[in-house]
Amino acid sequence: MPVARVPLGDRFVARSGRPPGWTPAAVALGSRLDDTLDRTVADRRAPGRAVAAALLLDRYALRLAAPVLAAFHELDTLLDARPGNVALGPDERVPGWLAFAEPGIPARSDPDALCAGLLTGSLLPLADELAARTRVGRRVLRGSVAHAVALSALHLSWHRREPDRLVAPTRDLLGRAGLAGLVTVGTVEVDGGSWMTVSRRACCLAFRTAPVGGPPAFCGTCPCRDPADVATDVVAAVRSFRERDDQRARSR
Repeated sequence: MPVARVPLGDRFVARSGRPPGWTPAAVALGSRLDDTLDRTVADRRAPGRAVAAALLLDRYALRLAAPVLAAFHELDTLLDARPGNVALGPDERVPGWLAFAEPGIPARSDPDALCAGLLTGSLLPLADELAARTRVGRRVLRGSVAHAVALSALHLSWHRREPDRLVAPTRDLLGRAGLAGLVTVGTVEVDGGSWMTVSRRACCLAFRTAPVGGPPAFCGTCPCRDPADVATDVVAAVRSFRERDDQRARSR
């Protein structure tokens, strides 16, 4: 069952309960974290455990933040995002790869509770543990957490009538966790409308997985890219999203 009962897209889908055969996050990202890192090295063809740690956290943070933020902003529900309440499905490529054992409680729009559940009680301790085990930079890992929160909020915001509505709440949430300097959350004017934008200030190291002899591949908002190119791509993404949204509206 999806946690967010609004048509936001696959990234916001999560399951409820404890599906049989699923792995608790407290195991995969806790007692068996070394095994999970080794699998990430193999699956992503990473050059070592440090890069694998950055990629692992980047992926998990994105998958966890999206349904938690959707529940909070759309349903006023606070999901328990701590590892003991989260389970991972067998195939991370399918929607609903995460499951929350408990259905959540009324959020009462409490940003402190959201910060404690999603960030200081879940993703940031994992970031610190990965830094200690692999020696990857703490800024890199915490930057992945900040980016996951900001990008998930962006995808929520663009579905709203005011597509920059979550800029201030996102800045506030990141500030409460000491992450404000690791990602830029702003707005861009496109054809008379103000849209939320996000850009990284710390690289996720994904370019280190480029094939031997091939050119490096950078993420869309990577700080290694030319800011002018990033800005051009953001405007193009806004227009593409708006066109698809208009098409969906006409088909209803």
